[in-house]
Order: sequence, then C-alpha cells, then structure tokens
Amino acid sequence: MERRLSTGCGSLDEILSSGFRFGKVSLIYGEASTGKTTLALSSVIRLLRGDLNQKAFYIDADNSLSSNRLMQIAGGDGGPLERLLIWRPRSFSEQTEIIERLPMHLSHEATPVVVDSITGLYRLDAGDPTRTFSVNKALNRQLGFLSETAKTREAAVLLIGQVHSVLGSETPQVEPVAQRLLRYWSDTVLRLEIAKMAGVREAVLEKPEEANKACRFRLSDAGVEEVKKPW
Repeated sequence: MERRLSTGCGSLDEILSSGFRFGKVSLIYGEASTGKTTLALSSVIRLLRGDLNQKAFYIDADNSLSSNRLMQIAGGDGGPLERLLIWRPRSFSEQTEIIERLPMHLSHEATPVVVDSITGLYRLDAGDPTRTFSVNKALNRQLGFLSETAKTREAAVLLIGQVHSVLGSETPQVEPVAQRLLRYWSDTVLRLEIAKMAGVREAVLEKPEEANKACRFRLSDAGVEEVKKPW
C-alpha cells in the first residue's frame, strides 16, 4: 500500500487521495498568505508528533521560518521539533549543495523534505540576464536530484513555489515562477488561493490533470482544519 503524508485536514486529504505521496515530488504554490508554509509545516509536524522515531528536513531558502509559528503548530510541544532539521542557504549555489547532500542525511525511508521556497533564491540570480541559462540549468539539476531522491529514498518532497503575474491575461492570473520546470518534475501540483471568507483558503489540485478536484480549508493556530459547509 502506498504511504501518504496526511495533512490532518479531511477535505485536503480527500482531494490528495489520503495526502502527499512518499516517493514523489509535490508542488504547493500560490500568492503570499495563502497558507503554503502552514500546510507543509502542519503535515510534517503532525507526522513527527505521531512517530517518535521519525525525522523531517526543512530547507528554509526564504529565511522566513518563524520559531514562534513552529511552536504554535506543535501545540507548544518542542519535542517533535527536535527531529526537524532546518537548513538556511544563503545563496542559490548553496541551496544546490544542500539538496545534493540530502541522501547522506536520509538514513530512514519515508522521510518528509520541504523546500521553502524552491524559487526564492533562484529569482535573485535569474534576474541577471547573463546568468539566466546557467541558473535555469542549476534549477533543473536541483529538481532532478530531488525527484531521484524521492524515488530512491521514498521521501515525500514538498516544494513551496512562489508566483508571478501572467502578462496579457484578460483577468488577473498568477503562475509558478519557473513553471515549466516545476510542473515537469512535480508529480502533484496543488494551487492555493484566498477565499472570500476570513481565514479560509481554497486548494485546487492541478496535477494529476485528470483529478480536477478542489476543496476549502481554514488556517488556524494549529495549522489547517476543516471548513464547515455551506461555504
């Protein structure tokens, strides 16, 4: 039976067919404050709280991970957080080095790995026209390495993706930064949006393409939770 990383929210788990898949790469993208980091953290911390032998790895490439938020989602229990190894790369090249060293640290199978965000440092380097080709090549290498690591180590790799506006669209739209590479390497693509109800978010499963599923959830102090219908 295929193992899944549960989000702890029934509606999210339902559209994800019981959660994010181990052995695969999942992309979570959306605008700021849509709950991308909260969703990834609550899924990982839930697993750490339920299994005292479990470890998880978090690459905080945006250098924005809050210790207070971590403790809040963990319910004030710092025990599970002792098994959450956090890296903070200072450059895109250092991000590459950390990703390529991951297999050395994944001594156990079925380990979650979060990269938040996969394109934050990439955007800084890609803004230089003279480096666009080499930076895209480096990002492709990182994604390929993460995909191979997921498969060979049965890791659940969660990528947090930044977005930019789609130029020329009739209505305001956003898409992931470096979307061609991210969509190619990701087995699951989940888009998050802000709903009209306060604190409520909408999740749309874009890949697998045939899934065509969506749900709503609420951000809370503990992470993510159900939204009672009707919406």
